[in-house]
Amino acid sequence: MPPGTHVDSLPARLAESEVDFITDEPPGATLLNREREAIARAERILLLDQSPVVSELAQQLLSAKRQRPNLTVILATDPRNEVYGGTPGETLGALERAGIIVARTRLERMRDSKPLYSSWWRLAVAWWSDPFDEVPGRATWLSSLRQRNAKANCRQLLVADDGAGGWTTIVTSGPAVSEAGRSSNIGLEIRGHLAHAIIASELRIAAWSTDDDRLPAPPPPDSRGVGTIDARFITEGATAVALHDLAAVAAAGDSIDLMGRALQDRGVIAALQDAAARGAHLRLLLDPARLGSRAAAAELLRGASERIEVRWQAAPPSHAHSVMIRHRDDVWLDLGSADFARRSLEDLDLEADIELHLPARAAPVRAAAEFFTKAWSRAAPYGQYADDSAQTYWRYRLEEFSGLALLPIPESSD
Repeated sequence: MPPGTHVDSLPARLAESEVDFITDEPPGATLLNREREAIARAERILLLDQSPVVSELAQQLLSAKRQRPNLTVILATDPRNEVYGGTPGETLGALERAGIIVARTRLERMRDSKPLYSSWWRLAVAWWSDPFDEVPGRATWLSSLRQRNAKANCRQLLVADDGAGGWTTIVTSGPAVSEAGRSSNIGLEIRGHLAHAIIASELRIAAWSTDDDRLPAPPPPDSRGVGTIDARFITEGATAVALHDLAAVAAAGDSIDLMGRALQDRGVIAALQDAAARGAHLRLLLDPARLGSRAAAAELLRGASERIEVRWQAAPPSHAHSVMIRHRDDVWLDLGSADFARRSLEDLDLEADIELHLPARAAPVRAAAEFFTKAWSRAAPYGQYADDSAQTYWRYRLEEFSGLALLPIPESSD
């Protein structure tokens, strides 16, 4: 793994007033506004890792740089072609001309999620093809082959000084969307500590993605702080370790609420099975278009159907990824870009999450629980998309083991 990845930061102690659970309901209204407000306050350093960057956010970055020329602005982003969901090339060019450091992540430094395909790719194509030489906005056979190589920077975060000696950190499950967008994301805004670990990680990734000598040194480490909430920044495979460790303590009287588009990782499935066997109650809210999620749900229900409930997200499916584990009067909440699939949890794609350990009565817990309850009430019952066939199960197992892409199931097949 290259520098800046697989991060497992030390806990930062926060007060309840320093943590907000934020949502995208209506789509784009809250997350986008929070990010724009953080950009407007920044005086010294602003770091954004996001893809795609919506036009409203790009304009805010340009405005901040024009108004405060000494502000160091760094954008790390996935280099994918805009036809596959990347940021338009003209947008990135405008940001660079304004003096903003744009680090297009060099994904070839990341481990292969499809080793057989990637070996062929490097031998036959990669040596004479570069994503930055392609025509932006046009799907060519080269860009299509690169997309099938299945490497991505999925981190969605912003860190900025607040102009008053403190920091604002926003980590979300998906990119901010415009006011007309249809996505549904969630996130956490943290004011105060934890910024150092995130900036240090992002600057290391930017350093091996660009040779720009304007990259600053990371700020000095944060002090631990005071309060009732412990927060950690965890990325890539470190997220899987945290999930397994916390699920291992869940037993009778505890509950696990999980929301995600894909539940496919074998380690996570085994941890959930073990928690249910010890008596924990599980609610799983999944995307019915994901073949792996259908197979995993059927597998879990075969073993402990009386302690596991499964429902399917209403269309369009949410991009929210979160796990909430209640253990007596304490809650462990994980939220961020990492889904519960192999590419997110086995040090393959770039992912970023925040882990909170906090009292059950804390405001962020109440807000997260309310969001899950509303989504659960709108969800379809398990039987509507149930699939316990052996063919689906073994196809999922083969594709998860081999690293082949698990494609969503077309609506017409339902």
